[in-house]
Amino acid sequence: MKRRWVRWAAPSAFVLVVAAVTLPLTVRTDPSPPDAQVWIATLGTIRSIRDHNEDVAAQFFDQETSYALGGWGGAVAAQSWASEAQFEIDVVDGVIPDRVRAVMYDPEAWAQTPAVEQRDPIAAFEAFASTARRAGYQVIITPHPNLVTSPDARCQPREDETVEDAFLRCGITGAAARVADVVEIQAQYLETDLDAYADLVDRAAGQARAANPDIVVIAGLSTRFAATPRTLVDAWTAVRGIVDGHYMGVPERIRPDVAAAFLQAIASG
Repeated sequence: MKRRWVRWAAPSAFVLVVAAVTLPLTVRTDPSPPDAQVWIATLGTIRSIRDHNEDVAAQFFDQETSYALGGWGGAVAAQSWASEAQFEIDVVDGVIPDRVRAVMYDPEAWAQTPAVEQRDPIAAFEAFASTARRAGYQVIITPHPNLVTSPDARCQPREDETVEDAFLRCGITGAAARVADVVEIQAQYLETDLDAYADLVDRAAGQARAANPDIVVIAGLSTRFAATPRTLVDAWTAVRGIVDGHYMGVPERIRPDVAAAFLQAIASG
């Protein structure tokens, strides 16, 4: 298995106690994140983490192997779209900032993604990637498992089938990996169920690498679902060695202190 940017060896033990959000604000300064993992975050998330721990924000996001949606420090400047159609319009209109080097497509069963793209996300992946390649961008695709719950989705859960099983059966992660440089497994909503989180990430990562051995696979983490750093530490540990990195989300500035304490904890080892 060929994996870019990642140096990992299975630890004989990984024992870490996170007692509270208010951990000390000092951190061992390393040249890169643990396992040299790839990290993606929005500028808002990075700033909110920096407000709690400037050192850890720099260690994880001021890196050539990190992606910052909105740009930040030495990270690869990126921008995200939930609509492939809007991305094409923006490319034609020339409104994407010159600093952007990577573009992300985030289709989900939500209002931001057009119904036609929810119905056939694989065709939308291919169109997005084709346009992005012609424009010279790296391609990141982050399909949410809830795409199979869209009322008009071509591939929906069968009777007695979970959303996650249907998502994998429909081959959505593999299709994204075939045309992308980076694919995210949006499993963050399962963070509090470690078995379910690790199962989805493991199976989706296997599907992605079977489709594209060179793909960089990341998994979602979010403070929307994590009330304590321990939740994030456990989720990160559960898939350590399976993925090449993570998307770190602090949506709507929900518990940025939890994200900062989590990153400090894994950086301190």
